Amino acid sequence: MAKRTLTAAILSLGAAFVLTTQARAGTILVTLPTYYDSPNGYDFVSTFPPLGSTTIGTFTFTIPTGDLVPGITISGTFGNPDNGTTALSDYYLGYGGNETAVKVASCDNILDNCYSNQNGPTPWTYTLTTGNLSTLASAIAAGSLDFTYTWDNNTQFAIPGDDQYVYAGDPTLALTVSPEPATMVLCLGGLLGVIGLRRLRKV
Repeated sequence: MAKRTLTAAILSLGAAFVLTTQARAGTILVTLPTYYDSPNGYDFVSTFPPLGSTTIGTFTFTIPTGDLVPGITISGTFGNPDNGTTALSDYYLGYGGNETAVKVASCDNILDNCYSNQNGPTPWTYTLTTGNLSTLASAIAAGSLDFTYTWDNNTQFAIPGDDQYVYAGDPTLALTVSPEPATMVLCLGGLLGVIGLRRLRKV
């Protein structure tokens, strides 16, 4: 009877550990300022935007020790509360040395709401793939991801002196964090090992 009671107690501790560990899994939310207006506008006739990317802001966060990041979702809007549309442009998550590592949103057509809708900002959401997470692994571990954009070559409605601007709003990063599976397996393995030793001593 004592043997069964001890075994049951050890298994209960193991179950409690697993439940507690699973409870630690959660979501880290990071937001940037709601409003972004590009510092300069361009008419694509006499003035053109620079090549390369421009940084809107940097998401900074801390991953708990021993935790993994199995998923990331980023959301925002084309346009912001002050300006409901934006110039044709693409948004990215990146880091120093590769600011355009992962494309997360695109406004590529003058007929799309992001460019032509006058009724308010156009929301977008992107969930990173396994490949995206691998590409950004070092930046995620460092707790810093840059949110950037590039200009598209918009000469379709180019009017001299009519500058176009990039407007962005509500950038939010949601990181799913969970304990490393190896830690759980190691602890449970230790508990099972204790049970095994108890049985050997009884033989």
